[in-house]
Amino acid sequence: MSPLLTAPRAAALATAALATLLPVVAWTAGATASTAAAAPSGPAVAPAAASLAPEKKCTLPGGLAELSGLAMSRRHPGVFYALNDSGNTNQVFAVDCSTATGRLAATLTVSGVGNTDWEGLALGKDASGAPAILVGDIGDNFSGRAEISVHGFPEPERLADATVTPVTYRFTYADGRHDAESLLADPVSGRMYVASKLIGAAGRLYQAPLPPLTGQVNTLTAVGTAPVFATDGAFSPSGTSYVLRSGGPLGTNTASVHDTAGAKLADVALPAQSQGETVTYADCATLLVGSENDTQIWRVPLPPEATPGCGPTPTPTPTPTPTPTPTPTPGDLRLADPGPQTCTFNQPCTVQLTATGGKPPVRYAATGLPWGLTLDGVSGRITGRPWGSGTTRITATVTDSTGATAGAAFALTLNWF
Repeated sequence: MSPLLTAPRAAALATAALATLLPVVAWTAGATASTAAAAPSGPAVAPAAASLAPEKKCTLPGGLAELSGLAMSRRHPGVFYALNDSGNTNQVFAVDCSTATGRLAATLTVSGVGNTDWEGLALGKDASGAPAILVGDIGDNFSGRAEISVHGFPEPERLADATVTPVTYRFTYADGRHDAESLLADPVSGRMYVASKLIGAAGRLYQAPLPPLTGQVNTLTAVGTAPVFATDGAFSPSGTSYVLRSGGPLGTNTASVHDTAGAKLADVALPAQSQGETVTYADCATLLVGSENDTQIWRVPLPPEATPGCGPTPTPTPTPTPTPTPTPTPGDLRLADPGPQTCTFNQPCTVQLTATGGKPPVRYAATGLPWGLTLDGVSGRITGRPWGSGTTRITATVTDSTGATAGAAFALTLNWF
């Protein structure tokens, strides 16, 4: 990918200075949006088919005036998690959005940490692979923080008010300090990503090491681009795509959807919002978006080209004539058998999975991995330091963008020495 210019320190100071103007600009944007809503031309979004028009999903309960993060639950249908940014409590709120009026289902107080500038929220994975709520204390308007942090804790199986004890991961950027509001987590690999926020220039997407380590500072490295004034992001439930949004008044209310290789699939217009700061996937084909100082959560359908891996089978493409099309040859997608593998207890171990054929992008998955080993769903690399001994059987699969799947199984022997 082409290199991007890093924002000068003056841009960070400009961000802080412009913060004093946001209430005035937000009022102006809100007035404009209200006028547009009253006009016969309809809502202030880009022209689209009626089936893809944004619609109101639910309103927020009280206490979320400075909404800065959304993350859809994996355990509780119709529920998302939300948080406020700096100057507010160290709490995550579970909101039931299954009806037009959102209901506060639980308040989770994160013990032992403060809300320096909570700007991102994501659903990742804990060490056992179970869903984990990730709180991104990543905001840095003055580019003055030597490091940022992400606090993670298991998603509760039952929604009730509770105090949770997090695992905290500390990060620094490989190329200097940055302001950021977007925290993403790949649901397949669990890898975390952060997108920087710049005024008037494209940001960058940074990748965390996998797994990140506690008790030390982890380095975030640039792997892609982010939109101008990026305010939030999320991975699709299948992990085959991700979205980064820009928010007004200093950015366009647009969601940019990318595949896992970083190629842009679509730009999707969002409802006009004075300070749009949040986005999450409601399902593989729909986004939820919200704004500070606005209680309305919107549902935004995605166009078909922005929903790779959506559904168990691909939607057939209509043909202009009744002429039958050839049936694809079975076995086009293949996963090479890596053969028996050997690793040593608590020593670096790498196994490369390799797929051929199929229609990219492809995603890898595996079951039976010993504790300490993880699979990167994009590259197919199994890495880590395994704990255990003896021989285990690992079953690996690969899925391409059409939904075709291939598999292979191999033995992994763990030796003590």
